Amino acid sequence: MSATLRQKACISCADSKRRCDKQLPECQRCLDRDANCVYPQRKKDRRNSIARKRQAAELPPIPSFADADVLGNSLEFGDWVAMGAADPTVSLLDVAIPYVPTLSTSFTNLSTQGTVLERGDVANKTSLWFLRDDTWAMKPCNQEPACVTYVELEPFVGAVEEMLQCWVRTGHNSFIHRRLYEKGMPTCLQDAFTTLAAYSGRTPATKETILQIAEERSLALAKQSPPTAEGAQGILAHLARVQALFIYEFIHLFDGSVRLRASAEQQLPTLRLWAIRMWEIAKRYRGQDGYVPSSWNATEFDREYDASSQMWQLWILTESVRRSHLIIDTIANIYDTMTKGWAECPGAVMFTTCRGLWEAESAIKWFELSCAKPPLLVPSLQPGPLISEYAAEEIDDFAKLYWRFIVGTDKIQCWIDKNSKTCKT
Repeated sequence: MSATLRQKACISCADSKRRCDKQLPECQRCLDRDANCVYPQRKKDRRNSIARKRQAAELPPIPSFADADVLGNSLEFGDWVAMGAADPTVSLLDVAIPYVPTLSTSFTNLSTQGTVLERGDVANKTSLWFLRDDTWAMKPCNQEPACVTYVELEPFVGAVEEMLQCWVRTGHNSFIHRRLYEKGMPTCLQDAFTTLAAYSGRTPATKETILQIAEERSLALAKQSPPTAEGAQGILAHLARVQALFIYEFIHLFDGSVRLRASAEQQLPTLRLWAIRMWEIAKRYRGQDGYVPSSWNATEFDREYDASSQMWQLWILTESVRRSHLIIDTIANIYDTMTKGWAECPGAVMFTTCRGLWEAESAIKWFELSCAKPPLLVPSLQPGPLISEYAAEEIDDFAKLYWRFIVGTDKIQCWIDKNSKTCKT
């Protein structure tokens, strides 16, 4: 039996005498420090270096996309797949071309920007469009919001309350995906869930007790140390504690108790800070621990299933981060507007608006919808051009709900009715 080759720490971690997670192609420590991550070459690798160079020389030339029009051209993935097939140690992440449209401020000719994925073999055309750097930029609002008064903003608070009630009833809502915590809900979010369930079924006799429990759990959560896990598990841990603190804050801010509202106001900066940390960690993530290449003797269906499932799980995690950040930031700004008359809004996140992706029941269905039609990721505060370009039935209900408070309820309803009229004719 041949000896098992153990992965050694990278040169940077070894020189610094730091622990290395040994992830490929780069460890998390080097990624966080933007350092060049190089692993020492194994003896077996050195013996096969000549063979690998000969194999690489036989590959087709790598196409250059330096002068390509990203908005108008469709990129072919065949040569990149050949590169991955030549070296079984290269993961799918290494050979994938992450792709997402570059949405300009003017949204000129949106329909030709190539906002869909290429159809075909999932395993051969993997595209991490939701991890691209430009999709994590905060996009400012390009118009004055239509809803700025208490009366206009209050319905959004009611809509978020209904989302939380839906989570208690069904285990999911518009910003907590049904598959997000399928492998186990973190303890901090379990506490928030049970507190919210008790609060939803409160009676006049039990209300004060439940509010006291919520306050104590909120204060205890705020004192906990931040998660230390890395990769997808680290993002999930940060997301869970942000969602948990948000639930307590929402109860306290809008219950009506003056004492609890004052306590919640003191924790709002903490909630905002946690949301920013969660965002930054997700922003740096590149799916290093999310992709496990299928064995090369697997069937075509197995390869498609594995590739699409891994993509779907990564999207569920990152999209939940996007939507949670959007909801939390908006509720905090609405509260500031209601109490101070104004709120700072330097920009908001991009999120997925293509109808059906959030509700998809399987990885293959999710991938097919990703390939079907644009738009995928769009700036949440710039709905105008999208409303002009696309029919209401193509857009996710969560997006339509959120955009009501940017362009106004009447305009959104006219957009929906126009689409309904077109469908009837």
